[in-house]
Amino acid sequence: MVGARLIAGAADVCTQKILVAAKAAGVELRLEAAKGTVIPELRKGDKVVRYTNAILRWIGRYFEGSEVYGSSFMESAQVDSWLDWGELELGSAQPPRLAQAIEVLEKHLDSRVYLVGQRFTIADASLSCSLHNFQQQGLATQLPRATKRWLGTCTAHEAFTAVVKSSSSSVAAKAPAPTGGSRPSAPAAEEQPIVARYSSCVGGRTHIKRVIAGEDKGKSLVGQKISVCGWVKTAREADKGKLMFVQLNDGSTPLDIQIVIDCSAKGFDSLKGKVGTGASMKCTGEVVESPGGKQSVELLVKDAGTEVVLFGGTEAKDYPLAKKGHSHEYLRSIAHLRPRSNLIGCVARVRAALAQATHEFFRSRGFLYVHTPLITAADCEGAGEMFQVTTMIGEAEKEGKASLPTANGKIDYTKDFFGKPAYLTVSGQLSVENYCCALSSVYTFGPTFRAENSHTSRHLAEFWMIEPELAFADIYDDMDCAEDYLKYCVRYAMEHNRQDLEFFEDKIEKGLIKRLENLLAEPFARVSYTEAIEILQRESPKANFQVPVEWGMDMGSEHERYLAEKVNKKPTIVYNYPKDIKAFYMRLN
Repeated sequence: MVGARLIAGAADVCTQKILVAAKAAGVELRLEAAKGTVIPELRKGDKVVRYTNAILRWIGRYFEGSEVYGSSFMESAQVDSWLDWGELELGSAQPPRLAQAIEVLEKHLDSRVYLVGQRFTIADASLSCSLHNFQQQGLATQLPRATKRWLGTCTAHEAFTAVVKSSSSSVAAKAPAPTGGSRPSAPAAEEQPIVARYSSCVGGRTHIKRVIAGEDKGKSLVGQKISVCGWVKTAREADKGKLMFVQLNDGSTPLDIQIVIDCSAKGFDSLKGKVGTGASMKCTGEVVESPGGKQSVELLVKDAGTEVVLFGGTEAKDYPLAKKGHSHEYLRSIAHLRPRSNLIGCVARVRAALAQATHEFFRSRGFLYVHTPLITAADCEGAGEMFQVTTMIGEAEKEGKASLPTANGKIDYTKDFFGKPAYLTVSGQLSVENYCCALSSVYTFGPTFRAENSHTSRHLAEFWMIEPELAFADIYDDMDCAEDYLKYCVRYAMEHNRQDLEFFEDKIEKGLIKRLENLLAEPFARVSYTEAIEILQRESPKANFQVPVEWGMDMGSEHERYLAEKVNKKPTIVYNYPKDIKAFYMRLN
């Protein structure tokens, strides 16, 4: 939309509605601050359009190819109705009938993804911005299921995140935090204090993430004196040894902070020949703008009041981690140091975030966390591939015996610690089901073990598994829970571990972030087993599956991936399988 200007208040919810709608239509509006008026106004040449809904409709009609105004005349009429309804019921700062309006939305959205049709429209943009704004004010914090799901889908839309997130971050520095969460489905990262807690031993330190990984990349801290502690990634001297440049990392972020240490700083002489990769040190100095283009700020350690303290020096030739990348196999050989590598550091931070998100998700939805036994006598899944736990081997070795005690030609487990065979659990499901039948909604989250001797990326001897159990629910509730949980975890990682994901994007998997954004943008696909088989049979001539597709088969990885990656191009849930290929404990429909 060349030459189109929007004259409105930058922080107004009406402005957000218009910008979200324009973004969804694939165009850009140039926003100009309003002068003495609160009525938004769009200008394009001699054309002037005033008032929010009129501008929304104009965007929808002008760019009808984007279908933000609906894909048919009937849908456009429905969009109009919802725009007018939203203005009437949600147009004031504190709607007197907000609860009743939400009830209307809930009833309408019970079997729908969006308000109208199958796409995000200007009606979704308008109403979702209103509800999002109310939640920021502490209103409408507890939404019913369908409305919450719809709002989560809308707020995850790329048009919404591009507009509302950017405006929220700029306003956040000026305004106090709202009493209600802006998105209850995934709380945003809280700003950390300048001086980290529990750091009095070193006189108080600031996490490097707090300095360089924030929205302003540390510019608001320019001029402040801080202390950082960490491990050296690289170090080099300059100006004939009068300056030292150090890249320091403390594990709070994959990003390093550059430290410029002048020879006038206290402790400078102690660094000579000892500050190699891996050295541990504390630097106290002033945050200054960086003249280089790689970072916004750096820490200058110079003159009185600044110092460097070397906790532990290293010799570069003896330290096994170098600046270059290392293979996974090599990192496994130095397990005590591999957490300092960029890859393992990012994995650890993302894994910690996902574990935190798991507990927050289930706790916020009324689930109880149950600790199920790791040592069990039950073969939960009946496969028999379990690690056995016994004390008899150790006792036999102590007594110098070459065999285990037997009775009737079999091992006598009555002599064992538990008096019967015991194993590391393959699943907490069997135990947690008992709690479900007493406490309704429960989940277990802990390590499980499989003794399947298969050396592939899909088989692990030890891994952590999330197993929720819901009473008084059916398969559709189960699918809703699974989808909500996965989206919550992805959104949590996107908001709390963006730099880690960007590292994965750059070094491990190109297109990762876009794929995660797509996962959040749309509802998961859901097809019955019969529908899935019919789709795969139609696609078989061009898909060239290794295993022929027929009804009654247990679909393999190639079939599942084809459905998700080629047909639906998003996460896909297949339900209503034939009972003969599912576990005995599956509920019949």
